[in-house]
Amino acid sequence: MWSKKNYSDLRLASSKKSLTKYLSQFGDLEIQLISSNIQKISEYEKKIYGGVSKNFYVRDVVIGFKKKPLIFARSITELHNSKRLIYLLKKLNNRSLGSILFSRNYIRSQFKYSKSKQIQFSTERFRKINVELEKLLVLRQSFFTNRKEKILLFEGFLENTKMYDE
Repeated sequence: MWSKKNYSDLRLASSKKSLTKYLSQFGDLEIQLISSNIQKISEYEKKIYGGVSKNFYVRDVVIGFKKKPLIFARSITELHNSKRLIYLLKKLNNRSLGSILFSRNYIRSQFKYSKSKQIQFSTERFRKINVELEKLLVLRQSFFTNRKEKILLFEGFLENTKMYDE
C-alpha cells in the first residue's frame, strides 16, 4: 500500500522543504486546527510508527487558503518521547509544524507514498472536515527525528494543490 514511488505528477509531494513556507508566497495561508490532543491511534498507524505506547499526541490540520483546502496533515508522536516536544506541539495552535521541525535540527526520512483512498485515518478525517475523498491526489508519510524525539507525519495532497505546484 505504501511505496517509495510518487504516484502523482505533483512535484510538491516530493519536496522536502517547508510546504507552508513555500505556499505562503501565494497569499494568506491558513492552518486550520482540527484537533490537537492525546489519543489512541489505530493499530495501522501504530504499526507504521513502531510505537508501543497506548497514547500518542496527535495533531490534525488542514493547510490552505480561504475555502480552498490544499493539504491535510496528521502528526503523531509518543507521549514519552519528550515533554519539550509535546509542549511545543500543544503551543502551535494554528501555526505550522514546520516552525518546530525546520528550526530545531530534525532529520527527515525518505517519503513513502500511497494513492489508496482506503487508509483509515484519511477516510475518517476527510469526512469530519467536509473534504471529498475523491479530491485526494496522493498521501505521503515521513518521520522527523531528533535524538529520542520522533514524529510521524502524514500529508494528504488535495486537487487544489496543483494550482501551486513548483
